Amino acid sequence: MSLLCDRDWKLKYTPDDGDLVHLLYVPALECAVRYDRLTGYFQAKALTLAARGLEGLVRNSGRMRLLVGCTLNQPEVDAIAKGAEWREQLKAHLLANPLKPGSQREVEALELLAWMVANQILEVKVAVPCDERRRPISAQGIFHEGGYPLYSGSH
Repeated sequence: MSLLCDRDWKLKYTPDDGDLVHLLYVPALECAVRYDRLTGYFQAKALTLAARGLEGLVRNSGRMRLLVGCTLNQPEVDAIAKGAEWREQLKAHLLANPLKPGSQREVEALELLAWMVANQILEVKVAVPCDERRRPISAQGIFHEGGYPLYSGSH
């Protein structure tokens, strides 16, 4: 098994450097024991791009944690303001907007995602934009570091 310190890593990678899956994700995940990521939105097919590296993460008894963005619609925000429970509104929103595979590779990605969650290798938390008092708001755009104050709940 190689170690992360066995490679010379750049401080920053951009698409201009080439294929980021092969340059960064696969080699890093092959020797990692933990992978944490913030992302504005998440699609399970992204897992297929780094599947070879994920095999290494699993082989290393590693864990992956994702914090993904989710924007609520105004009726959902209004329901929360009237006292509806956060978790139930978020669950209803996510169920109304499921990950839908468009190809066999995406079906396999969803199966990988489900397997990782079931085996406690992957933990996913969902971030919702909030105002300064941590009340949910309907917002345009996607979640990113340094954006809105957040409510983060496990899913």
